[in-house]
Amino acid sequence: MASNWIHRLFNPHCEHCQEEREDSKVCESCETLRRQLEISNFDKNKLLDRLLEKPGPESKPELREVTRPQSIPWAIRRQMLEREDREKAKLMAQAPQPIPTEELEKELDVAAATREAESKH
Repeated sequence: MASNWIHRLFNPHCEHCQEEREDSKVCESCETLRRQLEISNFDKNKLLDRLLEKPGPESKPELREVTRPQSIPWAIRRQMLEREDREKAKLMAQAPQPIPTEELEKELDVAAATREAESKH
């Protein structure tokens, strides 16, 4: 080591020393390209591993039996429709009746008049 700096002192333009200096310099763009290449190679290897891995057992979808629509005789179909209509009518009769608009307007007028009377006092 001690002789190395002495050699450089007396022979600054030695070919061997010059090559050594050039090799020791780090090119930033080369390092960036090396890092990008490493990342690219890593991604490619990961993808290749994924493509080459053996697939696990696949679950087969359940097949349902295809059933044909059964034709219903008209008499039975008519009875079903009439029963549904009777149920709808029964539910509509039991449903609360809407309040007529005139009554709601009267209630609003009374409430507004009450508020005005209270605000004047």
